[in-house]
Amino acid sequence: MEKVKTTSTKSFGTMFAKRWLLFFVAAVTIIFGMISPAFLQMKNLLNILCNACIVGVMGVGLTCIFATGELDFSAGSQVSLASCLMAVILGRTGIHSYLAAVVLTLGVLACVGLYNAFLHVKIGIPAFIATLGTSYLVKGIAKALTGSKNVNNLPEWPDVFTFMGQGYLFGVIPMPVIILVIVGAVVLFYTEYTRAGKYLYAVGSNPTACDYIGIDGKMQKIKGFFITALLCGLAGIMQGSQMNAASPTLGENMFVPALTTVFLGATYGKIGVFNVPGTLVGAVLYALINQGLLMITSELWLKDYVQGGMLLFALVMVIVIRKVGNK
Repeated sequence: MEKVKTTSTKSFGTMFAKRWLLFFVAAVTIIFGMISPAFLQMKNLLNILCNACIVGVMGVGLTCIFATGELDFSAGSQVSLASCLMAVILGRTGIHSYLAAVVLTLGVLACVGLYNAFLHVKIGIPAFIATLGTSYLVKGIAKALTGSKNVNNLPEWPDVFTFMGQGYLFGVIPMPVIILVIVGAVVLFYTEYTRAGKYLYAVGSNPTACDYIGIDGKMQKIKGFFITALLCGLAGIMQGSQMNAASPTLGENMFVPALTTVFLGATYGKIGVFNVPGTLVGAVLYALINQGLLMITSELWLKDYVQGGMLLFALVMVIVIRKVGNK
């Protein structure tokens, strides 16, 4: 009987260790709801989900490049570029098709991802240096497109411009939530249930072993940069649609939140491993805390404290977990 209890306790402990982030999300929701009853209103909760979606899509993209053992410092600038491209294409060119503008924008962002891959894989520049340089180039392009100014609600924009960020499916489900679910499901299936997707993690885990068994590590990193840029482009389109505006700098403010969600996600499910479900839960947690702080206090500096604290906490947790796992 005692052995059964011990086994049951261990099972619960293991489950809690893997899912603690989900429990923490529930606890944060309850605490903010007790402090401010308006926090638990359906309208506010849907608003929080929508706010989590842009960072979540960006975070899912970063998860793919982190899985290969690399990073992309240009992700925030890519989001800004995508929002600016959409605004300029639909407002200042002869293109009036929203779908064509989306395809063209994502195509340009895919090229940015391939450029990052070229600098790192082909030239041999360390990823953090290469992408840091790219971030300034991309930022410059975004500023050149908009004259270093925000672009707001141009009359040439079609009505559908705001659909991806403000629209509802069947008048009930916010479109950003639909997009996040689709992106999360597709990338999760690719990384967890396909051989090609698992290669991303294989390269990040042991690139030397991959060379011996015939896995092309360079190609996996190219895929990582490509997917990251593509999803950052989608996040930028969603951001512009949600704000009904475009900014050459606003996307950069999303980089740290997205980075935080990715590292928080590595403490969920697959402990110590960057994974899509963890990133999505991390994005929701970040949005909950951000919205909760806005509702209970007007001190903006507190948000920076919490944001920095969450990132440091996530980094420490990942490092400790990996050290314990290696022993």
